[in-house]
Amino acid sequence: MVFDNSPPDGSPGVLLAFLEGDEARRLGREDERVRRSAVLGSLTRYFGARAASPAGYLELDWQQERWTGGCYGTLFGPNVWTRYGHALSTPCGPIHWAGAETSPAWCGYMDGAIRSGQKAAATVLSELG
Repeated sequence: MVFDNSPPDGSPGVLLAFLEGDEARRLGREDERVRRSAVLGSLTRYFGARAASPAGYLELDWQQERWTGGCYGTLFGPNVWTRYGHALSTPCGPIHWAGAETSPAWCGYMDGAIRSGQKAAATVLSELG
């Protein structure tokens, strides 16, 4: 969402929200207007009245995405990260892995993807000299 009232530096205010679990299944069966109302209601509770009137609104149904099939990230089961996490972060020859699921901090989120990408880029640059 982009707010009508921009921050003092002139950049737009942007909020991102996810519907998950039972709430996602329930609202996923509803019309987009019902989802929008629920999302804006929640954001307004957390961030105040400005969140109720975005300049723009966009939603994406991850279940309909061909390559993800239902989620924005991976949830590893018990012991997966501790047993196999090294395979997600150890380079394989010239291939260096990066992505949200390869980060030990904020795994599965954008923060983790950025950290992972920065780490991989720094390693590659170091190896290239």
